Amino acid sequence: LVHETGATVVSKYATSRPDSLVAMIAPTPDLRFLQGINGRIPRICSFISKENNKVTEEAVTTILLNPTAKETLSLSRYLRLEVGTSPEVMDVQTKVSDYLWFSKMPKVNMIPRLMNP
Repeated sequence: LVHETGATVVSKYATSRPDSLVAMIAPTPDLRFLQGINGRIPRICSFISKENNKVTEEAVTTILLNPTAKETLSLSRYLRLEVGTSPEVMDVQTKVSDYLWFSKMPKVNMIPRLMNP
């Protein structure tokens, strides 16, 4: 219910101001793996404004701030970067977020693969 309410408020704001940039801050559990507010925004925007909707799944960007392995639902010391990585479910693989942002350099062994170190 909290995710639907948050997504509805953001969607109403975004559809009433189609050229605006909307940023919201929410706890990691409400954003990871597109299973929270951010995953619902495109669906609600398309319901509110069918003709003039600019909000798609590609338009919603998620940034996790200082995530821990536990917050990414990992059972190890590594961050879990996606769900559904076996060959049978690659078409429904979901990433933890678009970007990870750390206030200081994380331990290298915390991230299974680095890009732009």
